Amino acid sequence: MGAMEYNALWTSLKGRLAGLKAPWPAIRRNTPIGFDLASERLNLAQITRAGTELRWQAVAGLPYPTPRAELLADPAAFRSFVRDGFKRHGFRGRRVVSVLPPGELQVISVDYTTPNGQDDTATLLRTLKERFKSGLDDAVVDVLPIRRPPESNLRSAVVAVAPRERVIAHLDLLQSAGLEPVAVDIGPAALARVARALVTGDPRANQLIINFGARHSYLTLLWGRRLMFDRSLDFGEAHLADTLARNLDLHAERALALLRKHGLPSRGDEISSTIVELLQPDFQQLAHEVARVLIYFASQTHGGSVDGIYICGSIARLGGAAEFIGRLLAMPVQVLDLWKIPGNEGVPIVEPPAGMTVAAGLALRATA
Repeated sequence: MGAMEYNALWTSLKGRLAGLKAPWPAIRRNTPIGFDLASERLNLAQITRAGTELRWQAVAGLPYPTPRAELLADPAAFRSFVRDGFKRHGFRGRRVVSVLPPGELQVISVDYTTPNGQDDTATLLRTLKERFKSGLDDAVVDVLPIRRPPESNLRSAVVAVAPRERVIAHLDLLQSAGLEPVAVDIGPAALARVARALVTGDPRANQLIINFGARHSYLTLLWGRRLMFDRSLDFGEAHLADTLARNLDLHAERALALLRKHGLPSRGDEISSTIVELLQPDFQQLAHEVARVLIYFASQTHGGSVDGIYICGSIARLGGAAEFIGRLLAMPVQVLDLWKIPGNEGVPIVEPPAGMTVAAGLALRATA
């Protein structure tokens, strides 16, 4: 993935990454482990090459033994949790590629115009400074340029912004667990790697990826092999649970358990039918946002269309979710199933693919 350095901050952090030495010896021949501190569990993935094919060395979704914030505040407990997980699931080495935990990183899409003869980077920095009125002097900024026609002065980028102190604290956390961080990545880039590895038939295929979180979901557009657009929505599994809790007079935890048990089947018992009926307005809002993104894509590509829609994350784990959303959008929808990457067909993997996608994309960074 492409990145831009902002002042000396990112440069200093890259030097810090290069200089970190883990207490456990790293085995250099092993590929880095994708390390995703998700809301409810630590997702891990490691991949190896077998000739021209990619094979999963190890995967695991480890539920936190205590609330995440409590676990991360206890270095000894976190180190023990990580070491035990690596040992039980067959991970090799201690090098990791990670993302910042949810809530500590802001990812936005930015459009800007570069006048003839002016530098793209300088123009983008001015645009970001205008958008972030609080300033960027104490922030780490990473930029992923988005494909645009070369003759156009319009430019776009996915921009990740995090407080410098948060990034340093994250690196210190990983090192305290005996790990050797080699990169801190962003979610959209990780998802794009999984999609590219999975969809191998036509490298020009255009894809929309919907990554569902607890409170926020993300729409990521791939124009061929390149990222074109990434947008955050106030929509997620917790919102659906809130709707059920409000209409059924339940506590939010009970409503969430009910949703996960019954899912979104096309046909089911009375409870399942009631759940689907109550959630229709929420999903109609999702359909509206997806339609807006598809219209945007067509306008930017002179009438182009999306060849496939893939889902991952929390809602994608619900039974019948892909079929339900596909009917809603009147388009085929599939779970972004990383276990179907060529070379892994028939390999028995017990972890649900929908929640492991970011960790898998982080692991694939080493093969990009």
